[in-house]
Amino acid sequence: MGKRSTWSRWTAGAAGLALGAVLLSGCGSQEAKAPTNYDFYIFNGKSENAEAMEEVVDRYEAETGLTIKLFSLGTTDVAETLRSEMNSSAKPALFSTNIGGVMEWSESGAILDLNEASNPELKALAAEVPEPLRLSADGSQNYGIPYNIEGYGLIVDTRMAEQLFDLENPEPFLEDFKAATYDEFENLVNQVDAYIATGQADQVMLNGSPYPFAASKTELTSRLTGVFAEAGAEKWTYGDHMGNIALNAVFSSAVDARNASEEQVEQLKGPLEKLARTLDLYSAHAAGMEGPLERGPSYINSTTASYDVSVQLFATGKALFLKQGNWVYPNIEKLNADILPTLTFLPIKLPLQQEDIQVEGLTVEQFNRSVPQFVPSYYAINTKVTEREQELAQQFLVWLNTTEEGRRTIVEDFQFIPYNADDSVKFENTLNNSLIQYQLAGDTLSNPFNGSPAGGAYWGQEVFGSILQERYYNREGEWTPEDYRTIAEQSVQGWQDVMY
Repeated sequence: MGKRSTWSRWTAGAAGLALGAVLLSGCGSQEAKAPTNYDFYIFNGKSENAEAMEEVVDRYEAETGLTIKLFSLGTTDVAETLRSEMNSSAKPALFSTNIGGVMEWSESGAILDLNEASNPELKALAAEVPEPLRLSADGSQNYGIPYNIEGYGLIVDTRMAEQLFDLENPEPFLEDFKAATYDEFENLVNQVDAYIATGQADQVMLNGSPYPFAASKTELTSRLTGVFAEAGAEKWTYGDHMGNIALNAVFSSAVDARNASEEQVEQLKGPLEKLARTLDLYSAHAAGMEGPLERGPSYINSTTASYDVSVQLFATGKALFLKQGNWVYPNIEKLNADILPTLTFLPIKLPLQQEDIQVEGLTVEQFNRSVPQFVPSYYAINTKVTEREQELAQQFLVWLNTTEEGRRTIVEDFQFIPYNADDSVKFENTLNNSLIQYQLAGDTLSNPFNGSPAGGAYWGQEVFGSILQERYYNREGEWTPEDYRTIAEQSVQGWQDVMY
């Protein structure tokens, strides 16, 4: 890192950001001289692509003859560093922000509504961003161009499914799983658990199709100790991710959740109650290193139930499913690269009734065959710099997102899923490819979690996540329907206590 061109640029560190979790790695901040004379300044808050962005800017400078100042963040304190730069005498023309930061910049008048962009190509590009993915304060604006798409679901190694059910081709099983009802999924979980324990189980039905278990275990299926690789010590894995699933029944986007009425928050009780039932199923069938991981102190202990342990359990074949996102791919690669070609996403299902769903046009069937996809960061234009700097920043965004060279950069150099990917976009990362297929099929949910109180992190972890961890995961014994209702009611009350 450091100086990479005759014009010098600032870069710093490396970090991985996944929804509510920050997984740190990198070299920290490293200073280099900024150019004293430059045409415009890019503040890049997505440090995963810091080095690649430097190389891209080098090429763009060579192509255009411009001089660009680039700063890529190497710490987790994105908001404070950006705030300092935005208030300095040398402001970025192009900067990174997200749904959590948009209110600050819209209220201060420092972010351009791309509906009013002076560059017609950028204006058209912004209009193509699907409404649930738009960066907005109240739904009427369109403040940013997505860096990329991320998403999550139940990750499965299709070889494990093949050997559990003695399949020649896993594709029909995967398609039937996607279309299966929650009750069929619940039965699958119970029967897989029985097969792990005894080597025998009843055949399961998925989408009405029968799937008998293999007559005997293989070397691979003999490793299983549970159905799910769970991280009970990490509230973000269920408070943020799973909480977001339920919110999708009432809110179509983060903007909708942020502007929720008290009546809409009340409508969360049904979906959250159904989510509690699902989390009961997951936590009652969790894998451990040597056998099942039981609810109780071990379930929330970082030595037995951390994020890293959950990934290890899955990567070494001790669990059938890992509920995580495409960002986990490099972690799995370090542990067991052999399974990378056979990884894919399956949807997270809830036992919803149609009356639980308030989003217009969304059915239980579509909900349960979809995966959440969202934009972690956006490029935004700063209205507090000169008109020329704004114009140049707009031209760079158009180049990056519409030209063959720019789009190749996003996929090959950044390894990002474009928000407007088509079926020609292919990665070595099989999880990225799986997300694109859901995207193209229109089987996606959104990220209303980021519109919950305090931008998601508070409600997801300190309300919903804490209720689960401290009062339910931490104790042994069965959960009851009354427990499900209590979890839902207390979680809704926690939201209301902050907002109303």
